[in-house]
Amino acid sequence: MRVTTVLFDLDGTLIDSAPGITSCLAETIRRFGGPALKPATLRAFVGPPVADTLRTLTDVPQSGLSEVIEHYRALYLERGIAESSVFPGIRELLGMLRERGLPLAVATSKRQSHARAILELHGLDSSFAAVSGAAEDESASAKDVVIRAALELLAGGGADTAGPMLIGDRSFDIRGAAAAGVPSMFAAWGYGTTSEAEGAALVATDPFEAGVLLQALGAPGSKVGSPA
Repeated sequence: MRVTTVLFDLDGTLIDSAPGITSCLAETIRRFGGPALKPATLRAFVGPPVADTLRTLTDVPQSGLSEVIEHYRALYLERGIAESSVFPGIRELLGMLRERGLPLAVATSKRQSHARAILELHGLDSSFAAVSGAAEDESASAKDVVIRAALELLAGGGADTAGPMLIGDRSFDIRGAAAAGVPSMFAAWGYGTTSEAEGAALVATDPFEAGVLLQALGAPGSKVGSPA
């Protein structure tokens, strides 16, 4: 298998967004009558669509769920995004892949506008030829859907998408990639447990190892160097 393009999950893969997400989730859940949960408890819910999380952790009926989601979204934009950071080694990995001429994309279940905002905040937006995420009404958030959309965007821009690879940190990512017919690499530096790597073609302990593994798969370019 030769990798010709790389897709990245966002939360837990590129960005350590758990502090902002979990604090905003906890506040939203309390606001709508749910239990008082510690951010550490909510860490397991970082990654999958937030609508599913809020549906699970609150007693709000389906008819009122949109209000809960919008409260969370507003809170997240107000302060949650600012509590995020880029994982160590990610900037170096992205730089190496760009130097090799590999087209890159983000495929996330996060609302696309929020994904773009967080990438811009951290100066990562210029690294990606495409950003695929959920619609503003939370539709099209399934992982296989955003992966297929990312590949369509890349192909539309002239990228070679014959050999895609998704890098993600949760079983949700691995299963979604499989459903889209895309091999995956499990990002062990993220939020998933080791059991969530099941089904992934590869497992990387950190972004540097991810680069080495991509090199071994015949990604174009010169030898990978150790990140600064």
